[in-house]
Amino acid sequence: MTTAIETTAGPPATPEEILPLLREQIPLYTKLESYASRQRSLITGDNGNALLSLLANRQRISADLARVASRLEPVRREWARYRGKFTPAQRDEADRLLSEIHKRLKRVIENDEQDARLLAARKQATADALRVTHATGQAISAYRMPAGGSERLDRWDEAT
Repeated sequence: MTTAIETTAGPPATPEEILPLLREQIPLYTKLESYASRQRSLITGDNGNALLSLLANRQRISADLARVASRLEPVRREWARYRGKFTPAQRDEADRLLSEIHKRLKRVIENDEQDARLLAARKQATADALRVTHATGQAISAYRMPAGGSERLDRWDEAT
């Protein structure tokens, strides 16, 4: 997502430049949050191709957020000074936007952490299943008769 604000030279310096950048983040985080919840269903549904596609979309949203964050970095470093230039209404809006951004980011991070735990558990279960399969294969191989083994059984039968 590219905006006219991103193409202006230099860091944003006024509330009229800063607030639109904060506003721009809300729909991006909303989209990221919706992807995070859809991601869970794709993980539990074992839908790898759709999950990869969704992760690519999330990466694009993250790149857009990184561009906005980069534009806001000088403001973040000196937030108190910039905030002092805001009118009371602009401060209220900025505070509301920042609060919303933090809430949404927190939810995305929490969902991603849960998904990481779910994927780790599935990976462990798969590894365990592969170990059992390997051990079973080794046991079967150990009990296989060598070539010509049936003749020895015949001789054993005759001797008894």
